[in-house]
Formats: sequence, C-alpha cells, structure tokens
Amino acid sequence: MNMSNEVKVGITVFLAVVVAIVGFRFMRDMPIFRQSMVISASFDRADGISNGNQVYIKGVRVGSVNNVALTLQSDVRINMRIDTEVPIPIDSQARLTSLGIVEGKSIVIDLGSSTEYVQNGGEIRGIYSETMMEVLGQKGEDLGDEVSNTIAELNQFLRQLNETLDDDTRTTLDETLADARNAVGQISTILTNKQDELDNAIDSGSRMLAQLDTLVTDSRPRVDSLMVTIEQSIADLETVRVELESATGNLNEILEKINHGEGTLGRLVNDASMYENLDSLTFELNKLIKDINENPGRYLRHMSLIEIF
Repeated sequence: MNMSNEVKVGITVFLAVVVAIVGFRFMRDMPIFRQSMVISASFDRADGISNGNQVYIKGVRVGSVNNVALTLQSDVRINMRIDTEVPIPIDSQARLTSLGIVEGKSIVIDLGSSTEYVQNGGEIRGIYSETMMEVLGQKGEDLGDEVSNTIAELNQFLRQLNETLDDDTRTTLDETLADARNAVGQISTILTNKQDELDNAIDSGSRMLAQLDTLVTDSRPRVDSLMVTIEQSIADLETVRVELESATGNLNEILEKINHGEGTLGRLVNDASMYENLDSLTFELNKLIKDINENPGRYLRHMSLIEIF
C-alpha cells in the first residue's frame, strides 16, 4: 500500500516530536515514561548550586536540581526533581554541601523518622553546610595576617641577633666551639685508652655483686634465726618492762606512805624527836658498853658464880 506524501510527513513530524521530548527529558535527567516528584527547600545561601546539580539520599543519586530562585524574604528556594519510589518523611532535611574537594555542590537529603511523607510540590527544611575549603577561605585572611606578623617578628629577631653577634663575638663563639670540640676529642681519647680498665672495673663490679648475692643467700637461714631470737628478746624485754612498771608503782606507793609519816620508817623520817631519842639512846649504849669493857667488876660484883651458871 502506497502512503501519500501527507501521511509520510505527518509520521515524520510525530517521530521528531517524540524524539525531541525523549531527548529533552533525558538531557534534563528526567524519567522518560513517568512523572517525577518535585519538592522544594529554602536555604540561607546557595553558593555553587545551579540547575542540574545532583540530589542524593544515603549516597544514591535520586534526582537533580530543577530551579534556583531568590525569594522576597532573601532566602534561596531550590526546587528538586526526585525520581525515586522511596517515601520522604516530612521531617527530613535537605543539606546543601560538597561531597568532595574538587566536586561541585550537591544536595543530600537526610531522611527523618516521621510517618507522614512529603507529597508532590511539598517542602522540607534546608540547611547550608560550609565545606572545608570555604572555612579555610574565611580563615585564610586572619591566618595570613598572623603568618605575616610571625615572619616580621622572626626577621626582627634575626636582625637583632645579627647585630648582637659582631666580629669579636663570632670569634669568641668559634673559639669556644673549637675548645669544646677539643675537649670532646680528649675525652673520647681517654675513654678509648682506658676502655680495657673500664671493662675490667665493670666485670669486677659484676662479680662483687654476684658474690654479695651468694653471701646473702647463704646467710639467710642464720639471719632468719637471729631475727627470731631478737623478736623473743624484745618480748622478754616487754615482760621486764611491765614488771618494772609494777615494781616502780609499789615503790612509789611506799615512798608516798613514808612521806606522809605512815609506818615506822615514816615516823622515823618525819619525826625529828624520835631521831634525837634514838641518837641519845645510841650514845648512852655506846657509853655503857665502853664502861662495861673498862670496869666489868662493877657490874659483876653482886653476882655469884653459881647464880650465873
């Protein structure tokens, strides 16, 4: 069957329109055979974002940016075309950030926990996250000033040091360093020459320590026995101390009674008349004994020999 030229033209135009629609949706990263869901989010700023930038959920690309516009409230409203069947809770957040140092900006949707989900044309909360390069860029000026000040202070210190180290000072430092090198060389030479003696001294010290260890090991039983004897002697001394304390208490009690005139000794010590009487009696007894020795007949003349025996 032969088709007329009008039919051929119509078919060609229809195919061209279909190809154009398919190509347009493909170039705009839109599903070809189904409708995408469009949601929006508002941000304080949107540096580096533009139409076509990617939208991710948990690292998986689920759509792209459809439109970026400035609102009357000076916010940035971004429309996103989402091509996924995964429901998005209404408390989810759209975070505008960069996934790498050299990559452009993207939007990452952090899913919430609500049981209600965003519908087509809905809106979620937007958060702008500064990247490391942006933070460094903001801090770069202050850091540059600090580095410049540090370099200036270092240059000033080096100039002052250069002015301080005149020729005489440098000569003195060189001589000091040379003397130090000579001293180190002499010490090294002495140590090298005395190496054998040092080794012998170390060996002797090691042998002496070994002998001391052996001596201590051999004498340990006797030391233990001596410690037991010392402990027993300490216990005996403790017993003697207790007995001495008791005897001292008794003696103190006796002395207290004597001081108060109790008993014979107390009266003798504290009564002066008794001492004088005893002294007088002793004198008379000595006198009587002396007279008996000198004149025994005076005392024996009234006694007969028979009465005595």
